[in-house]
Amino acid sequence: MSAIPPLPLMPDCGGLIRTIALALPASFFAKNRADDTVSPLIPIGNLLSALPADITAAIVIDRASLGSARDWFDHLPVSCRTELIPLAENDSVSDPWVQDMLHVRAADPETDAAAELVLVAEKAIGASLAEYLGAATTHSHVALAGGNQLVGPDFRLVGHSSLQDDRGIGKNAAIPSQRWREIQAFDGRSVFSFGYRPEDLGKIPASSDFSSKETCEAETIGEKMHQCGFHVDQFVSVTGLISAGRPLLLLADPVAHGGCHARAVTELKRKLDASALWLVRQGFAIERNPIPVSPAIDTNKCLPRLYNNVILENVTRSGQKRPFVWVPHFGDTESLEEFDAMNRKIWDRIGFQAIGVAGWSHLSSRNGALRCATKIINRSPHTRL
Repeated sequence: MSAIPPLPLMPDCGGLIRTIALALPASFFAKNRADDTVSPLIPIGNLLSALPADITAAIVIDRASLGSARDWFDHLPVSCRTELIPLAENDSVSDPWVQDMLHVRAADPETDAAAELVLVAEKAIGASLAEYLGAATTHSHVALAGGNQLVGPDFRLVGHSSLQDDRGIGKNAAIPSQRWREIQAFDGRSVFSFGYRPEDLGKIPASSDFSSKETCEAETIGEKMHQCGFHVDQFVSVTGLISAGRPLLLLADPVAHGGCHARAVTELKRKLDASALWLVRQGFAIERNPIPVSPAIDTNKCLPRLYNNVILENVTRSGQKRPFVWVPHFGDTESLEEFDAMNRKIWDRIGFQAIGVAGWSHLSSRNGALRCATKIINRSPHTRL
């Protein structure tokens, strides 16, 4: 008797978002000192304020933070429905990156409950969310952070570092690792890799490269592979769109800013240019979007601003003309208004209504932004544009 295939994973594109989860550490609610430069609740509050009224935000917090969280919510101009979910007494939220803590298997699209939460990290947060949602839970031994996987309509893009096993098998793309096979079995969509070949470093992709008809399966190329960054959602956005018969991705194009050393930025650009060539070879269409590499407001360390770390819908809401995409913005705190505007315009040009969510400079030193801090739990039925 053949095994029953698993329910599909919740995609990063598609229907209207119904339920979204967040996790807020107790440290976010601590009283700020006068010399504090970061206030991580600012971007979270701006995101909640930017969500439509028919979205439910399920927010997991420490039980000791319940009073502070309620007081904070009372002062937010929020129209979406919010549900505070306190953890058990001995459990705590260690960080806000709920994207990495669990996977969501899509339920019946006509219901509001998630069919299943697959727990991969902080078990207490996933278990509390499941209890609130009335969802089943299961555990996975496959080490795959949600941030290192993007789920499209009929494909998954996984960072190459997650496709290698502990012995390094899988560095050669011609030899699929056991972990690659396990990740492939996790969902029915085909798995593609986000990585680059060292021999492609220094090659500058031309516009013709991005429309090339030459494609190949990643596993058939006998070349060593590396990954740029530690998570694919740092630098890549799924759009849910098709361009010239290929799934369209947005890929970051880094620019030195604010006195950051041009040499380090050039190296990041070389790796992302090489990654663009690999994505095209696998059958994707690529649009580049500029991201600054600039000193973080608290550590002064030169880090990229993660404009690709978005959430989106491919269905137009009632009363609107275009589908929404929520894009992290940084120009409220840093001199990055130009980059905010350029990234909005790119999304506008490809058919979305871009909603800028300000304040993510407060979390830039933690290498996360909007998608990292959220997990889509439920969407309405998918409709491709």
